[in-house]
Formats: sequence, structure tokens, C-alpha cells
Amino acid sequence: MLKKYRMLALLLAFSLVFAACSTASETAKTADTASTEVEMPAEKTTIVFWNGVGAPENVVLTELVKEYNETNQDNVYVEEVILDWSTLYSKILLDFETGTPPDIMTIQQSGLYQNVDLGILADLTNLMPEYGFAKEDFIESAWNGSFIGDKQYAVPFDLHPLALYYNVGLFEEAGLDPANPPTTMEEFLNAAQALTKDTSGDGTTDQYGLGLANSGGLPFRLWMSLLWQHEGAEILNEDNTAAAFNTDAGLESLEFLYDLVYTYKVIPEQEQSPDDDFMKGIVGMVISGPWSQFDFNSVEELEYATAPLPVFYDQEAAWADSHMLALPDTKDETRMAAAMSFARFLSDNSLIWTQKAGHLPVKLSVLESNEFEELEKAQAFAVTLPNAHYYPSIKNESLVFGRDSNSPFVVLMESTLLNAMTPQEALNEVETMVNELLGQ
Repeated sequence: MLKKYRMLALLLAFSLVFAACSTASETAKTADTASTEVEMPAEKTTIVFWNGVGAPENVVLTELVKEYNETNQDNVYVEEVILDWSTLYSKILLDFETGTPPDIMTIQQSGLYQNVDLGILADLTNLMPEYGFAKEDFIESAWNGSFIGDKQYAVPFDLHPLALYYNVGLFEEAGLDPANPPTTMEEFLNAAQALTKDTSGDGTTDQYGLGLANSGGLPFRLWMSLLWQHEGAEILNEDNTAAAFNTDAGLESLEFLYDLVYTYKVIPEQEQSPDDDFMKGIVGMVISGPWSQFDFNSVEELEYATAPLPVFYDQEAAWADSHMLALPDTKDETRMAAAMSFARFLSDNSLIWTQKAGHLPVKLSVLESNEFEELEKAQAFAVTLPNAHYYPSIKNESLVFGRDSNSPFVVLMESTLLNAMTPQEALNEVETMVNELLGQ
């Protein structure tokens, strides 16, 4: 369905970097792409792996851990501990200070800076080539995103930008062409309005064009994506010391989301579970990351397709984050060697992670493979790469960009989408909150 986006756009994606990611030093050494022979533990070594990837896709990592252990890889056994992200990030500091950290853990690119700043993570710059990790084997943006300054602190594992999901059957019923999903604001509004219906004839809308929750991380990630679609617009100022979003671009983007609920009425008021409503067939479109495929694929009767996020304003842009693998700085060389062996195994099996969990691979060999090309729904996410943005890298990222009810951008979206404040009032309030957090 999206063949027009294929190889040319994909190859373009590989050559570009995220607008807001950390940049690796140009002087960083490039390793030989072949796996390097390294000395592994002479005796069976058990290492602890913290899996922070959210359910349900974390089960795919569990399957890979089981395979690694059953094949007796490199005389290493992996003991897996499953944690949610908030617990992982709070527990790692405590366990590091008490001398009981894991040997390897998943980490989000958005959480990399603050953990490096706390002195928790091992510098992997010299270890990466020893274990066969080379810059030329990875998407440049993902490789660069694993650096803080000129030091590398993580193994890139995947990428997950936002894109558009749409129900093929509902498109056809509304007289829309599923082969031509919306690419502009006008086309998107036309599609959303055509999909919004009173299907029962009782005078009440029971099918909506778009599902968008009023809380959590996705709404503000979408708003940030719209902000970035304005040329020159940013979330924070150049040195990340103050908010930069309370502008005409920020207001226009927020007002648009407000209007989708209260003016165009194509989003249900009080929406809580857009993915569930999409699977039920009562919303025609959702905007989410590749992780949603895990659930969507479980519904046999759901025929859906994906497309890049429409260009609502001046330029293409979409929020993205990455899962990475990091080693706490235990300075235990034997256990670090074992952990790097496991990281290499996961990296070498990233196609399975993509096929089963939906997250976009970052290894060029996987992205260029026939197996990946067969994953048609993944192509919309792949072509988004050159226009994807990380959060700004700041030490208190979890406070500024957190997803709990008291976090600034959650407050921004709840206040707006629940009509508790005007968009301008919400921007003013959250600007103050963000500046206070940045000043801590």
C-alpha cells in the first residue's frame, strides 16, 4: 500500500540524523564490521538483565533471553528481571549506590543523559569495536543517539517514531481510498470528518475519525510533532535552559488538537483508550508508534494500514525514541564481557524483535533485508526516520517529559483536551512549570 515510500526514502533515512539527538564525535573510531574474537568467561557466568520494555512486547525479549540461555551462548546465563520504566529508573540509582546493580539493562534514549549524568553507566566507546559493533552497520541517527558528547554509553537496539494507523474497511465505507491515506492537514480533516458518523441512527455519534487520549505521553508527543512541523520551532532553547514552546507555533498546534475535539468533533470527548477503540472499529484512525502493531495484529478481523504522519504545517516531523542496551559501571570486566556478549546476541536478532514486537530495527543489514521489506506496515515508520525528533537531552528528562499526572506536558494536554483551560492559558502555566524544573 505504501510502495511509493520504499527504498529511495528508506535509503535517505539512513543518511540523515534526528534533529534533536546527541552527536557523536567525528573522531570516534570506526570498527571492523566483522565480529571480533574476544575472551569470554572461562566458567559459567550468570548476569542480571533488567527488561524495562513495556508489556506486551516485553515478552519478545523474554523469548530471546530464553533462546540465548538454551543455546549456552558464550558460557553465559542471563537472569531476567522485568520492570516498568518508572521502577527501573528509580531502582537503578538505589541499586547502583548499594553495589547491587544489574549487569545490563534496557534504557530509552530519552533517559540516557540523566543516567550518564548520575555516573551510573559504563563508557562503552572502546568496548563496542571489541564486540563487533561498528558505526557503518547502524542507522546514523541511532548510532549518534547512543553518545553523550564524544563517549558512547549504549548499544542501539531499535527506533520508534510516530505514524498514522487507519482502518481499511472504515475508509472504504466512508468513500475514502485506503491506497491514498491523508498526507496534508486538509486531507486529514476531510478523512476524519468522513469517518465520524452516527452509525446507529439515534442522533449520537458512535464512530469517530480519530482516537486521541487526553492524558499520558502520546497526546503531548503528537503536539510536539506538530510544533516541530513549524519551521524553526523547538521545545527548549538552544542550550536547553528554558522553554521555547510558548510561541505562535506552539499555540497553533495546541489549538488544532483542541479544535479536533470541540470544533470539528472528530475525537471523542473524554477519550481514554484510543488503541482499544481502534481495535473495536469505533475510531477510524490513531496516531501511535510501532509498538501498537503488537496489539493490533492480535485482532483477526481488524484490517489496518500505516502511513507517515501527515504534514499539517511547514515540514515533515514526528516524535521518536529508541530502546538501547546499557551496562551499569560495575568495573567487573568478566561480567561486562558477558553482558556485551548478550547485547551482541540481541542486536544480531533484532529482526525477530521487529517481526514480533513491531519496533523499527537500527541495523542496516536488517533494514536492507528481504524479510524487513516484507513487513509492509513497518515502511511508514522507516521513511519517517529523517524527520524524527528525540526529546532534548537534559539531565532531568523524567521530570520535564514524564507521563504521570503531574508532569508538565501531561498537564498541558489534559487542561486543553478536557477544556479546563484555554490553550494559551495552558501554555502559560506549563511554560512556568518547565522553566522551574530546568532551573533545578
